[in-house]
Amino acid sequence: MDIDHFAVHDGPGIRTCLFLKGCPLTCLWCHSPESQLREPQILFAQNRCVKCGLCAAACENYGQILDEEGNREYRRENCRECRRCVESCPTGALFVSGTQMSVTEAAAELIQDKLFYKNSGGGVTISGGECLLQPVFTKQLLMRMKAEGIHTIVETSGCGKKEDLLALADYTDTFYYDFKLADPAMFEKYTGGNLNTVRENLEALREKTDRIVLRIPLIPYITDTMENVKEAYKTAQRLEIRQIHLLPYNQSAGAKYEWCGRNYELGDKGRNTAWAEELCKAAPREIEATIMK
Repeated sequence: MDIDHFAVHDGPGIRTCLFLKGCPLTCLWCHSPESQLREPQILFAQNRCVKCGLCAAACENYGQILDEEGNREYRRENCRECRRCVESCPTGALFVSGTQMSVTEAAAELIQDKLFYKNSGGGVTISGGECLLQPVFTKQLLMRMKAEGIHTIVETSGCGKKEDLLALADYTDTFYYDFKLADPAMFEKYTGGNLNTVRENLEALREKTDRIVLRIPLIPYITDTMENVKEAYKTAQRLEIRQIHLLPYNQSAGAKYEWCGRNYELGDKGRNTAWAEELCKAAPREIEATIMK
């Protein structure tokens, strides 16, 4: 989906973060809805559109419409993904999310920042989407990074095959593992996933490595309740996981949903930072809970 150079929020030091497309979950609060489909997709940023009509002229299937009154519409149901509209757009209002790359191509781009990793204590982070949907690619890429002596982090929801997750452990310095919800019914309601899979994979991973950080997205009145966060602390205590990251709710996702032609149901709901601090203070002494910026 993207390669973010000089990232500073995806692990220690200066990092390059590779975001894979494709995710088995449909979290209500997903900050990157364009990551959910594995296939490349055309996005439309309406605020960049100058209504020049070039895309409509290029589209043979009436996917891009500009009527005589200047009304602009992207009819996605007619789109054949031929990308002629993207090629004709002069402002970048139409663009593609998703690029096919080989392991060799991706590794070459990540390795070029090696000097910055070394000087800052950084490295490479593989995120998504969900890397467990592309386990062979992820493993081979991690192997290339370790052969270069590069620090690696894998961000995962834990939704995937156990054997695929465990196969990454030998080449991963730290796992950032999501803890979304402790209640199975709420987990299925808000993410579309199976909590038992996430739990079983976490326990199996912990048997193989202790380099795990639990990460809790603080979604107002859904995941950021004191009850849910305390369940995460209990899980960390039981599995002897020492670090938890609290991730404040990001309200800027709405624009991306518009790009995808979808509605963003959560909107600008939020709690003040004082509540996150209360959640942080509730952590047991042996757990290092940190509010991430």
